[in-house]
Amino acid sequence: MTTVEAYCQGFARATQPWPPLPLAPEPELAWWQQLLGPSEPAPQGKAIVDALTAALPQLQLPQVHGISCTPLYRAVVLRGEDPAAPEHQQAAAQIGARPQWQHPDDLRGWIAPHPCGAMPVLLSPSWHDFELLVRALAHRGEPVELADGVHAQAISGLIHWGLIRRFGRASRARLIVLHQAPYGSVAAAHVPGGLSDGAWLEASTTLRLQHEFTHLATKRLLGEMRLNLLDELIADCMGMVAALGRFDAALFGRCLGIDVDHGNRLISNGRWLSYTKELAVDDALQVVQLLMQRARELEAALLLHGQHLAADDAMPLLRWLCRQNLATPIQPPGN
Repeated sequence: MTTVEAYCQGFARATQPWPPLPLAPEPELAWWQQLLGPSEPAPQGKAIVDALTAALPQLQLPQVHGISCTPLYRAVVLRGEDPAAPEHQQAAAQIGARPQWQHPDDLRGWIAPHPCGAMPVLLSPSWHDFELLVRALAHRGEPVELADGVHAQAISGLIHWGLIRRFGRASRARLIVLHQAPYGSVAAAHVPGGLSDGAWLEASTTLRLQHEFTHLATKRLLGEMRLNLLDELIADCMGMVAALGRFDAALFGRCLGIDVDHGNRLISNGRWLSYTKELAVDDALQVVQLLMQRARELEAALLLHGQHLAADDAMPLLRWLCRQNLATPIQPPGN
């Protein structure tokens, strides 16, 4: 088990200088640009499904337990053999049915810019189709059960033989897969600003995307992407500022499954559970109390230093956030 003191530490390289931004794009982005843009209108819906399925045999294989250990998976995914070969078609038919999309026409895709590198994004309003994508591309086709609160998946090690043949065996595709749903399963009535359900749904996509980008940014800039509540505070802050123009501590707590109306009571199936598994129960409660205190301090600091809410000032905001930790009060910018 981890101690509270160890858990509350910040990023080890928080004070080290960052490389010049923006970072150079990854060479693999070229394939996604051909698929998703810059032509107008960019292909959407079934056109993206067909292109992805043709390029990624992971999407053609049955999603059954043990599929990743089969000779078929090793042949078409790990060795890049043609999945249309008769022997592979026969093997697939013996294992199970090919996964079926429920709403392929609703799939959207685009290239999202970011100072730490643009990323391809796939967004589906269908939970079934989101789950299909995540299982195929992040879990090697295994039919894992995704938690109800999971609506985003950043994938950085995707095997794509078109890229491997062009850039070498070390090349891997990266993308972000999103499910269109209210962020944190929180109703619009709890969101500051009086947003309608539709506006909150749209804002949730922006929040979720910037949240994932923030985790990827800390990995590239600081060498760490942790399952830690400080990381969630930073990522949700970046997402809320982008989506709502402000950070709200109460909304942050609700999105994590913390009942802020009853003294930060922990909801038994809340997202906070995913980030405190290494802590004893009493220590987890103490960390959550520290977290919410830091969240309230963060909200107050950003209200006093509004220049950090500007969209074109996102990276200085991230740099400042990454210098904080859960054990000590939020230090105002410039301190």
